[in-house]
Amino acid sequence: MLLLSIGFLLGVCLLHDHASLPAASYLAGILLPAILALVWSPTRFIAGGLLGFAWAGLYAHWHQPPEIPELDSRTSYSAIGVVRSLPVVEGGRTRIQFAVESLNTQQAGQSGQWLLRLTWQGAPPVSVGQRWRLPLRIRPVRGYRNPGGWDYAGWLYRQGIRYSAYVATGESELLGKSTCCFMEKAREWLRERLTPYLADGAGGGMFLALTLGDKSGLRDADRRVLAVTGTSHLFAISGLHIGLSAAAFGGLLVWGWRRVPRLCGRVPALVAGALAGLLMATLYAIVSGFAIPAQRALVMFAAAVWVIFRRGQSTPGGLWAVALVAVLLWDPFAPLSAGFWLSFLAVVAILLLMPMLKGRHWLFQGVALQVGIGLALYPVLLFFGMPASWIGPMVNLLLVPAFGLLFVPAGLASVLLVAADAELGFLARWVAELLALTHMGLEFIAQQVFPVPVFEWNLERLALITLAVAMILMPPGIPARKMGALLLAAAHLPSPGGLNVGDFQATLLDVGQGLSMVLRTRHHVLVYDTGARYPSGFNLADAVLVPYLRHQGIDKIDMLVLSHGDNDHAGGAEFLVSEVPVSEVREGEPWRNPVPGRLCRAGENWRWDGVDFRFLQQRNVGQQKGNNASCVLLVENAASKLLIPGDIERRMEKRLIASVRPRTPIDAVVAPHHGSLSSSSESFVRSTGAGHVLYAVGARNRYGFPKQEVLSRWEQAGARTWRTDRDGAITLHFNEREGLREPETYHWPNRRYWHLANVAEVGL
Repeated sequence: MLLLSIGFLLGVCLLHDHASLPAASYLAGILLPAILALVWSPTRFIAGGLLGFAWAGLYAHWHQPPEIPELDSRTSYSAIGVVRSLPVVEGGRTRIQFAVESLNTQQAGQSGQWLLRLTWQGAPPVSVGQRWRLPLRIRPVRGYRNPGGWDYAGWLYRQGIRYSAYVATGESELLGKSTCCFMEKAREWLRERLTPYLADGAGGGMFLALTLGDKSGLRDADRRVLAVTGTSHLFAISGLHIGLSAAAFGGLLVWGWRRVPRLCGRVPALVAGALAGLLMATLYAIVSGFAIPAQRALVMFAAAVWVIFRRGQSTPGGLWAVALVAVLLWDPFAPLSAGFWLSFLAVVAILLLMPMLKGRHWLFQGVALQVGIGLALYPVLLFFGMPASWIGPMVNLLLVPAFGLLFVPAGLASVLLVAADAELGFLARWVAELLALTHMGLEFIAQQVFPVPVFEWNLERLALITLAVAMILMPPGIPARKMGALLLAAAHLPSPGGLNVGDFQATLLDVGQGLSMVLRTRHHVLVYDTGARYPSGFNLADAVLVPYLRHQGIDKIDMLVLSHGDNDHAGGAEFLVSEVPVSEVREGEPWRNPVPGRLCRAGENWRWDGVDFRFLQQRNVGQQKGNNASCVLLVENAASKLLIPGDIERRMEKRLIASVRPRTPIDAVVAPHHGSLSSSSESFVRSTGAGHVLYAVGARNRYGFPKQEVLSRWEQAGARTWRTDRDGAITLHFNEREGLREPETYHWPNRRYWHLANVAEVGL
């Protein structure tokens, strides 16, 4: 069974990195492995792989979210639909899942079933099950595509969401209530009953996350504290919580059942406890929203109950294999999420470590288990770009039992009390206050802990780390354990490669309608702009820039240049300097930015590792405001040049021609002001002699940037076009001898499940 399950997993993973096949091909692929498995047992590993590949392909065909025919993102639709999820209100905006039943324009209408991620600015009170007629602007979901970033679009796609929308100008009408969404209505009802007993702040947010799976009350600062201390998993409804609640309830029933001989004579206590635990696990999963992690945990627990009903005829490894296949049958997209790997590898680590720790002191066992689990999960965290915490094992040694014995049982009991009587919220208040105290302790620890050093990693380094961890977790007596420790240390040494003196690299990040660029020499880093910050608190430095820096192994910035004060260029600066040490700051409009820095001065220049940097703006730049105050940066080595002009407009372009012309040809130019008509004048374009022009633009942005006239102007001048809305992050490599190499663009790797969707609409 173990070989079959591992083969099944590999087959599922292969599907997500494989081109699309017709559904009939997957059906045919099921028959062959079934025959192989029956005829010759040694082929079960291969049979499992073929079965997994075929099943995942069929599942992808059956669960493809429907397409909206002839969607026009510029048209306002009159949509009738139902609120399907708990509303999340942040910064005056309400976010919901909206199940649309009909879409109408002045010309035509159509019916269907489309699930949208809807944002509603200034919404009235909204509740689950309400049916609304709303004026909507709808567009295909598109995430930011950068190395180290989060696959937002894929995350929504796996929930059946292919489109996002916002409520446009027009009349909104509440049409009544739907009979749907019983589970979400129950959760909303419970949240309304619990809220009066939960004070604002971390304690209340943590309580709702722990009991109802509602994380909307957790602030960004709270999430960072949990990440630094390695305790984020304690506030995600996963196998840990469902297993703890089920085990506690089932164990209590077994204890009582054994004290009644008549009951034991009819049904074994262990079987009764398993059924009771499964019932509790199901209730907890439903109350918490039955999200994918909860579904996965429930399937795993159900598989364990099935083994118990077989009266222990399975080994722990066999149980793990049954749970693995059950989860993959339920959700073949599960391996695309970190939670899947974290869940199953944590169990593998426990199964490997427990025989080694038998007979040791309980404290030693606890520490060794936490360290071993932390090691086993480390490669997964690296692969998915999640923060690792060296203090996590020690903190979890205390908090995992506390949550298992106190917070989870008490939290669930308080929910049951409030469900029975709205006046019985005292226990919820006490639990929330204890959680608030726990958060204070975690916050103190986070302030004392030095961060885990970041390093640039690639698949080869990740494979080396994974091999080292596997060797360390081998049974005692195998020499590979010591070799694994040495290999793990070696994998964290600085890479001997990297940029040579005189070379530099520039990456224009995909931050939507805004700008952020990272420039690197051999030993220095310059960040030019940070992207925007929005009223909800979401900012592109947090979502894109900092994850990219960590992915590249960058733990400090030598200079931050904020071209000018507009939000789409400098909005994320405050967050950036709070997360990454910055040595110097240069700004086009220091008086508009919360981050203190010096004004960009005309002619200011410096040399890093054989690469020259120079500000080119005119000497009266301090008198400029807005776009024309932008810092204009020229970067050059012996063979090539890069010009970053910010948002300058025609008037400033005209003044710069005299400074630019002596340095032509310029190999690459970031198009001024995102390709607007107010910039890229014909004389400026000709003066650069650029071979490549890069546009930092958002997909389907409301300004229509880059304008067609600007695109034509640069193309007629001989510049090749690159744009972040189409190409994702764009990386330029400038070699001191060879000049500029072919630019690299970024698309999500291993996201082939998109092959069933319209490739154009997701930007792949």
